Amino acid sequence: MVKTVIVKEKVPANLIQPCPKKWRKAGGPAKTEDFVVRGDVNEAGLDTCSGQVDGVREWNAGL
Repeated sequence: MVKTVIVKEKVPANLIQPCPKKWRKAGGPAKTEDFVVRGDVNEAGLDTCSGQVDGVREWNAGL
């Protein structure tokens, strides 16, 4: 008799961390520099999330 055991792997913790929050400034952007900072912060957040999604894809392909 053969017993089949299904082992479910878990996604590595570093790949499922919450994405960074959007940049917010109380009262809204007040000067041009605020828009530049917001763009830089939001772009970095998107890069982080994109890296996590790519990592999950690579991890999943290896299963």
